[in-house]
Amino acid sequence: MIFVTVGTTDFNALVKAIDEHSQSLSEEVVVQIGRGSYEPQHCEYFRFAPSLTPYYERASVVISHGGVGITTEVLQHRRPLVAVEDVGQPERHQREILEVLAQEGYLIWCKDLHKLPEAIEQAKTQLKPYVTPECQIHTIVAEFLDRLE
Repeated sequence: MIFVTVGTTDFNALVKAIDEHSQSLSEEVVVQIGRGSYEPQHCEYFRFAPSLTPYYERASVVISHGGVGITTEVLQHRRPLVAVEDVGQPERHQREILEVLAQEGYLIWCKDLHKLPEAIEQAKTQLKPYVTPECQIHTIVAEFLDRLE
């Protein structure tokens, strides 16, 4: 199953693109559409769920908008991820996050929704598992406090 999520946003362009491509894909497609106005015609969809974990666990590939929260959540579930920057968002932080994670080989950054099928196939074969970096905040805080003395 291919799972698509837009979180609480209204990323109609992504939902419409996957709906149009879903008929040519060899797997079932399930889409979480959030607050979007576009309702898929060719695949199963829902707006919100108490948890997306059951969908992640069933998914062979996850496609999401490029927000940091959803991106890290999917990577921590160790699922292949195709991330799409939502250029309609006022903050441009998605681009920086996606660029770094794509360069590291943790996700496929799909910059053109017409190339979504190719991005899905790449995600199935070309990604390395994400390893959560060890938290170093305690060391940084301790070093900062030491400098104050």
